[in-house]
Amino acid sequence: MPLLPDTLAAGPVQLLRWHEDQLDDLMVAIGLSFTELQRWMPWADSMPSAAAELAVLMSGSAAFDADREWQYLIHETSSGDLVGGAGLHRRLGPTALEVGYWIRSDRTGRGYATAAAGALTNAAFAYVAGVDTVEIHTDAANLASAAIPPKLGFTLAREEPRSPQTRGGTGAFLIWELERSMSPVLVPSGLWSLNGA
Repeated sequence: MPLLPDTLAAGPVQLLRWHEDQLDDLMVAIGLSFTELQRWMPWADSMPSAAAELAVLMSGSAAFDADREWQYLIHETSSGDLVGGAGLHRRLGPTALEVGYWIRSDRTGRGYATAAAGALTNAAFAYVAGVDTVEIHTDAANLASAAIPPKLGFTLAREEPRSPQTRGGTGAFLIWELERSMSPVLVPSGLWSLNGA
């Protein structure tokens, strides 16, 4: 049994774990957002095929079951439409997890990324023993993404130089941190109506 639930509620959106039956909707969301995704996501250097994305979904589902990482697809609560993706990643050592997220280009500015990132941060502290810190990493040039962590109580811990891996990347990454001891309730009702990220 995985540590995290298959579904996380987050106000205007619901997070559903990766499953291959979401392939068609995911391909639509990627297609609608590809220009923006290509700027910031290393996996979007070229448009993935449906076969390649199916393999990614199946691999991600196995990783979820094995508690290696927990990837979700974001669905708009009002319509049920797939509007992005988000996940918790174990790439920071045993006591920290990283949150990542993207929102479909025609649904940005509605607070969906903020709600999803908040729900995942809550889940990290609630379900994964030994996690003291959650991080969000954003390229310095990705202003929309970098606007989200402060809304959730994260603080800017440091800036790290990295080799640019995307078309929009600068090589300067902002590392945002939230300690368990400082974690507020991250997705209170009304958060998404106050913030448009």
